[in-house]
Amino acid sequence: MYVCVMDSQGNKLLHMNIKNNDFEFFLKKIEPWRHDMTVCCECLFCWYWFADACREAGLTFVLAHALYLKAIHGGKNKNDRIDSEKLANLLRGNLIPPSYVYPTAKRPIRDLLRQRASYVWQRVELLQRISTRQMARGDCPVSKFSNNREKWLEALLESTKDPRQRFSFQQDVQLVIQYDNAIKELEKELLRITKREQPRDFALLRSIPGVGKTLALTILYEVESIDRFASAQNFLSYCRLVKGTVSSAGKIKGLRGAKLGNPYLRWALGEAAVLGKRHHEDLDAYSRRLETKHGKFKGTAILASKLGRAVYFMLKNGKTFDLNQLIGASPKTI
Repeated sequence: MYVCVMDSQGNKLLHMNIKNNDFEFFLKKIEPWRHDMTVCCECLFCWYWFADACREAGLTFVLAHALYLKAIHGGKNKNDRIDSEKLANLLRGNLIPPSYVYPTAKRPIRDLLRQRASYVWQRVELLQRISTRQMARGDCPVSKFSNNREKWLEALLESTKDPRQRFSFQQDVQLVIQYDNAIKELEKELLRITKREQPRDFALLRSIPGVGKTLALTILYEVESIDRFASAQNFLSYCRLVKGTVSSAGKIKGLRGAKLGNPYLRWALGEAAVLGKRHHEDLDAYSRRLETKHGKFKGTAILASKLGRAVYFMLKNGKTFDLNQLIGASPKTI
């Protein structure tokens, strides 16, 4: 933990490395200025403990958005000593791009949800690897039997006579089965907690066409509280559904910022748009109108944005999904 304490005039009062993240030693070193101090930390993987410690110590804490900081204080040399001083200068000039400090009590639940997503991605890699090895031999991939992996393994073993390939298939399928079981247990725990603590919002999100349990859980815990967004536009920007623009002399030169925001919400709302038009006749008809006017890809993106706007007002007002408000017309006229 490299610390830089700076006054409002830019004078460095303390600049040192605190070994082993010794927070008590940190408090002793900042004691002369503690009464009027704001603490800033970059939003990396290790900020949880520091944010909680500052809150317990009564210190004002600001979490700096790492990706925005990269654009602001980029330089030729980079190390902890330089970064700490630049953070202090940005904070002094009120130029820190803030990131949301997710509540301590809800972090384990969100981490469980992201752990499930990680398991799903790793399982997909295994499934793809097994299919690739079958196609490399010139065979069509054997059906995966998602509800009966043992039957799938038997079919795989029957399709090859090489003992080394049979052993490889056995190991990979056993890992897939382990991931299946782990994902099911995570889902049960997440649903149990959600139905006990946030049943209303979970039920509201489930009323959206195409939003099942997984997508509802993702939206619910990645948003955390809809009140932290001042407007629907801010929420859509956070969901990566709105891009920024690059303009000069009143002319737009291009777009930027496609990867600024929450990737989990972007995925969830994109999936909701695809699944919603697949399973809801009126939503499909509206989607086809958008695709005819804007093209297939952009039409789906617009539908995802409209669903994101619907999510904002549903959670804000505590109301279920209304297709008429989404499309601005009666479904019979589509």
